[in-house]
Amino acid sequence: MPSIEENRFWGQYAWPQDGAEWSNEWGDVETHWYITILPRIRRFLPAKRILEIAPGFGRWSGFLIDRAEQYVGIDLNPECTAACQKRFADADHAKFGTNDGKSLDAVPNNSVDLAFSFDSLVHVEIDVISSYLRELSQKLAPNGIAFLHHSNLGEYDGLPLREAERLKRLTIKWPLVPKILDRLQITNWSHWRARSVTSKSFAASSSTNGLKCIGQEIIRWGRHNRRMIDCLSTITRPGSKWERSNVVIRNPYFMAEAASARVVSRMYASLPS
Repeated sequence: MPSIEENRFWGQYAWPQDGAEWSNEWGDVETHWYITILPRIRRFLPAKRILEIAPGFGRWSGFLIDRAEQYVGIDLNPECTAACQKRFADADHAKFGTNDGKSLDAVPNNSVDLAFSFDSLVHVEIDVISSYLRELSQKLAPNGIAFLHHSNLGEYDGLPLREAERLKRLTIKWPLVPKILDRLQITNWSHWRARSVTSKSFAASSSTNGLKCIGQEIIRWGRHNRRMIDCLSTITRPGSKWERSNVVIRNPYFMAEAASARVVSRMYASLPS
């Protein structure tokens, strides 16, 4: 879990707010971008060529398109590709395509200055991660860089996760109990993350595939989640201007950004454009 076939679910998902519903913890998409995402990638923008992996319905694509000379979005689901093509039809320098969930054949080698994925690759296992890293080792420009949000659930793939799954099975016949356990973050805290992926397995796969991992921020995900089930990794090609030893940090305050953003959004997002 979750497999490529299971991730085809996102092609059937209703996308009631074009993906903006996934930014509710931050108040709105724009606040989410400017408070949490942009500060982490600002050094890499603007970029001549930007590749976005798994854009969904284009929650982040508009921000990236505005900062690129050329933009390519690649998604597993043709429904997502079609939605983005329609949404950004006026952006002549942007194109969207569909892949098999693990390859980047539509992208020329040595061409990508920034590869980006946020809140998507958390749902793919290490085999898919490794495939994308292998592809990026060919697609990144000499000074290209990639910022990828992926799972760290594998760090808990032992007693904590097994016990959560066991309790959920045992209590399903008592409707109120699962809700209490969820609220206490005893169960239902994995957020459908890939259990074979950790920050360490990602870094190891980067190295195996000829890339250098230069930064990893291990973070919590979910308003009440105590566990650091996600990771934001930055990788580059050996010899690029960005190369350095890997800096790994654990950031238990990541969701505090969301809490602050949610408050800020109520005041500033409501202003007329």
